[in-house]
Amino acid sequence: MTERYCWGGLWRRPSTFLVWAAFLSAFFITPVVSQTFDVVIIEEPHHLIAYDAFQQSLASSQLAVLRPFVPMKILKAHDVLGDGLTNCIKVDVDGNIFFLLSDDSGRLVGGNKLGTVKTYERKVFLQDTITILVSRKIIFKSFADGSQSSLAAGERCVRYFENAGSVYVKRLGKDPAFGWIRVPGAEEGSWWKIVRTASVPLELSSALRERMNGRILQVNQTLAQIYAVLNRESGKRLKAPQWYVDPHAESLSFVLLPESALNVYPQSVEALKTSLQTYLLGTSYNAFMTGNKIDIKSR
Repeated sequence: MTERYCWGGLWRRPSTFLVWAAFLSAFFITPVVSQTFDVVIIEEPHHLIAYDAFQQSLASSQLAVLRPFVPMKILKAHDVLGDGLTNCIKVDVDGNIFFLLSDDSGRLVGGNKLGTVKTYERKVFLQDTITILVSRKIIFKSFADGSQSSLAAGERCVRYFENAGSVYVKRLGKDPAFGWIRVPGAEEGSWWKIVRTASVPLELSSALRERMNGRILQVNQTLAQIYAVLNRESGKRLKAPQWYVDPHAESLSFVLLPESALNVYPQSVEALKTSLQTYLLGTSYNAFMTGNKIDIKSR
């Protein structure tokens, strides 16, 4: 049996096991296929206690996603963190997965500081962008204060979901705002039209991001379990390598830390990249390996 030096000690090399784990676990990841979602809108979301897709504290760039009144698609209303004890709500915010701490009854922690909290049940998400073709035909009603203003030709809105004949949108521009508009279907092509948006590529859906994030989380859990066993056998207290989301990357990017782990588990890293690539079949995206990073980029 071979042994390998790994961050300060000798032990049995677990990389072969990790290769098989990487391949086998890929077959047991299933996508989120729900057609409708409950949606929660919060006035002061910065008071939430939130964690990212890997259940780690949020970076500043991730905190910026939690804007006042941004719609949060509820993926799982009653979930628990990795410790198996801490209650949370799993949400999707513009393709970003967050875990929001909740109490035993499912209420958000810090609820008395959140301001207005509104929930809409069983909504189909449109998640597209429209441009306004004619000025003063479509009225925007602010969710924050109810004020109304007409949209001008050339303005764009991201559409989220419909409710009682209106559509919840983000009005784009220098100071984006959330609110309601009515877009008569009969006027599509004359008052407004759907356009593609480069900021949220349609091919890289929230369900696809969810699958890849879940795959990475599973690998991290496997690494943690293996190192717990190795530390017990060796009497050492070495930290397991882990994958992290790079919050500064332009595309979806996963980083392995410490970087030296790449030299210890090259086969396992390649197997992970291959499994992520299988999720991208039929899209215009590929998984690219650069050093200790796996980048999900458009071809």
